[in-house]
Amino acid sequence: MDIEFKRGYTVYKDSKDKDIMFVTPHSGPALASPVTRDDHSETVATRCWELIGGTLVVSSMTRDRLFGIDFNRYIPTVKNALEHYEIFQSGNSSEKRYKYLKKYAWVAKDEADYYNRLQIYQNFWEDVCKGNVIIFVHKNFPKIKAVPSVMDIVTFSQKGIKKTVIKEVVEAINAKYFDFFQKIATDYRNAVISETKRFVLDTLRIYEHFNPNEMSPGRREGIEKDLKKITKYADTIAINRLKQNFTPFNYLSAVENAVERSPLPCVTVEDVHDGSLALGPVNKLFPHKDKVIIEVECNGFLNFWHPHMAAKIIKDVVDKINKQY
Repeated sequence: MDIEFKRGYTVYKDSKDKDIMFVTPHSGPALASPVTRDDHSETVATRCWELIGGTLVVSSMTRDRLFGIDFNRYIPTVKNALEHYEIFQSGNSSEKRYKYLKKYAWVAKDEADYYNRLQIYQNFWEDVCKGNVIIFVHKNFPKIKAVPSVMDIVTFSQKGIKKTVIKEVVEAINAKYFDFFQKIATDYRNAVISETKRFVLDTLRIYEHFNPNEMSPGRREGIEKDLKKITKYADTIAINRLKQNFTPFNYLSAVENAVERSPLPCVTVEDVHDGSLALGPVNKLFPHKDKVIIEVECNGFLNFWHPHMAAKIIKDVVDKINKQY
């Protein structure tokens, strides 16, 4: 094993298979907020690397734009990065801040800071580009919006892999691991309820109310996505109760009702994420047409409680993909 400690990330190399690369762009520390880190994504990626070999690239930087770099977003202009620095430093959750978060990788206090981060960003992607089969490993929060996905696979609008191919692979994976998914169903659902409680308490801490119209754009969007799944799975009584009186208690009750009526956890294809925010990979990798590239969004429950099984599932996905290419 060869290890290269670099500014902002570390590269681990193995001699088993030099073509495959596992990448965790959000594995750095969670500064300021616990949700700025894909916790245990590096654990799953490490297990994958141990099973398959190749190269493992692990970010050691927070994706918080003020304190680090989000390798999954794109390069801002110097002007844009400097203008938004004060907005991020103030901590205000404005529409302007939210739009910047969805697109750009960092802010900077001055030009020296900007070019320092730019160099780290470019070096990271230069190393990642060396892989021929590239697997990005992320963490998907165990929220109702993700149900029933225990692992969501993203094709980058079929630029990374044909959706027909990955859907066939996922169908076989869900059949193979059906018993496992059945065994973890109760714990998975409890994790979703627990995360909802955390979200509700955090919202009340920040706003001292539960009115989505007066929340930050990001938090409001998250609730809207949750409501789509609540409407899909919850019974009419729970839905109507929430519509008539949108309180924390009714919201949590509706989530519990929806989770109880939801299907067994399973692997999905772009059911939770579509890759539209993965501007780093899209802009840095897809000029190369000879690569297989997928993003794996492992549910946080699976990352923490069953990282070995998550790695086994990903290995099976990779093995089946290799048979197709």
